[in-house]
Amino acid sequence: MKILKTFFALIGVLVVAGMLLIGVKYKNTLKDFDPEAIRAFSNMAVLVLETGDPAKGMILKKKMVIPEGMTKEEAIENAIDVMDEVASTHGLAMVDYKVMPRKDGRYTQIRSYCSPTIADVFLNYSREFIGFMPCRIGIIEEPNGDIYLYTMNLDLMIHGGKILPAKLLELAMEVNAGMMGMFEQGAAGEESD
Repeated sequence: MKILKTFFALIGVLVVAGMLLIGVKYKNTLKDFDPEAIRAFSNMAVLVLETGDPAKGMILKKKMVIPEGMTKEEAIENAIDVMDEVASTHGLAMVDYKVMPRKDGRYTQIRSYCSPTIADVFLNYSREFIGFMPCRIGIIEEPNGDIYLYTMNLDLMIHGGKILPAKLLELAMEVNAGMMGMFEQGAAGEESD
């Protein structure tokens, strides 16, 4: 037990020392960071540390409801209709989709959404935002037959660095609201009122 306490105390000392080093080295940069940056990075880090999988730290997953009396195929089509409707209310258009055949026959579809107007504003700010475009939602059948929706957590894009200019932040929050609405309501199979 004493060895375990010593081990955890050493980890604590190393973490504190690391934080101090980062604070001293990057203090001028960090002062301009979004106040939510630490939370966004911490949430991602916890998921990566718990699972060992970096994708799980960046991706959101939600089980799709398949209403009684509806086939999986009908539920998927319904979810797509809901997502497309929610997207349009947020100025996002479905720009591409791919149904990906898999060797085991499980269903997989990737749907891409974007607003050229919003994309232009982001790219004028930083061309590296292209890595987030277009926004995507994946529909994947799990080995047990359940259907899940997957999408990227946009917290780091929005809060992971310097505070975004007001107009860019407003657009980022609108895109995030649209993607989360599509994700939540698509999984539920119905638009919220």
